Amino acid sequence: MGVVIKQSSISAFFTYLGAAIGFVNTIILFPIFLSTEQIGLLRVIPSTAFLITSFSQLGIASTLQKFAPELKKKPDGLTQLITFCVIVVLLGFSISCGIIYLFEDYIKAYFSTNSALLSEYFLVVIVLVLILSLHALFEVYSRLFLKTIIQNIIKEVALRLMFSIGVSLYFLQFISFPELVYSLILMYSLMLIMLLSYTHYLGELKFSLKLDWIDKPLVKRIALYSLFVMIGSGSANIVLNIDQIMISSALGLQANGVYSTVFYFAVMIELSRRVIVQITTPLISDSLENQDLPAIEKIYKQTSINQMVVGGLFFIGLVCNLDNVFALMSNGEEFATGKYVVYFIGLSKVMEMAFANSSPIIAMSKYYKFNVITIAILAILMVCLNLVLIPKFGISGAAFASMLALFIFGIIKMVFIKIKFGFIPFTWKNGSLLLIGLAVLAIGFALPKFDNALIDLILRSFLIGLLYCGAVYFFKVSDEINNGLIHLTKKFSQR
Repeated sequence: MGVVIKQSSISAFFTYLGAAIGFVNTIILFPIFLSTEQIGLLRVIPSTAFLITSFSQLGIASTLQKFAPELKKKPDGLTQLITFCVIVVLLGFSISCGIIYLFEDYIKAYFSTNSALLSEYFLVVIVLVLILSLHALFEVYSRLFLKTIIQNIIKEVALRLMFSIGVSLYFLQFISFPELVYSLILMYSLMLIMLLSYTHYLGELKFSLKLDWIDKPLVKRIALYSLFVMIGSGSANIVLNIDQIMISSALGLQANGVYSTVFYFAVMIELSRRVIVQITTPLISDSLENQDLPAIEKIYKQTSINQMVVGGLFFIGLVCNLDNVFALMSNGEEFATGKYVVYFIGLSKVMEMAFANSSPIIAMSKYYKFNVITIAILAILMVCLNLVLIPKFGISGAAFASMLALFIFGIIKMVFIKIKFGFIPFTWKNGSLLLIGLAVLAIGFALPKFDNALIDLILRSFLIGLLYCGAVYFFKVSDEINNGLIHLTKKFSQR
């Protein structure tokens, strides 16, 4: 886990820096500079593109990660594999464009009542699908070399800074709102160009049209795996993005503006999970290739408790300070209508972090089909829950639907891994951490409230952090965290 800790620590810094920029965008710039309808549009366009991307790339990004350990043993195998994957992405995008063209009238009619503005900018969605498909592919490709720091700077920091600049230019009237919407193409294109430039800098941006490693058995394995991954990743993206699309259609872009803004609060909880997954997935793939189950179990358990520690701290700090956050926001009373969205989505993110690497373990193994089938069923469940809950409970219903779907899927994956591999991510330490979290949460809500929202936020956050981190250290919940703190203490004491 040494390389994981080193890479993830540096990547985590930039991930949280990007989160800080995104948080400023979300709670300061966007509410001041944009209407909730405009926020809703700028959020739902990328969400729609991400949803389509998961199908248009035909599952080839995960296929690259799956077959890379096998093919890199062959001369020029990895170069030929990335070339093949690029061709598949372009083919998938062409097929997607044809399908969208055939159903264009139905798609526009779906949004015509409450979100007609989205139909006007659907071309932006289409272009973003191509950009995001290529970016997803080369993001996975760069991870094969255990290089995640720069790609995190590009995706988490640079992209959000470009959003800040774009919205500021609109507010200062240097560009119009339609130009701001079309500038999304420029922002995501620059993100892709920076990633490709970094891959070239590493000396790994190589292509070969020889493809002499191709034979019928291998193509059949790749095609079958890609098909199931496409269904699985598409279903996963339905779970993650369908809420914004259905809210925009049923309740309008204004409601999605509120939902997507408060949703972002909760998403910040899981930032460390993204960093860890980026690093551990290639290690899990290599361990499965070598049948090293003890290594996988170790990663599984360590990731679960450490992510749960971080996720629990951020969740408690967020929900206990939610009134302060809304008080500091422009038009905070309007966004406060999404309070329960933060509760439900935040809790679902903590649960996802606690379930750790369940998806990569199954997806990288011979049981990948199970992942696909169950998540496809859950995607259908998610759509059905949204159809029932959004009309009755609005955006809170959409958030609850997401939480319920993700919880069910997490339980199913954990039970499956226990049956097939013989281990689960939880130990008694997870139970201890849960009790610590509940106690600190109760104290956080019980603390007296100051009239000044900023002062209350700072003091409440400090006390929550002190109590939570102190208890985690005292009860030795995480060996990695305790050892890291002891190492730092010794290092500073020697100076």
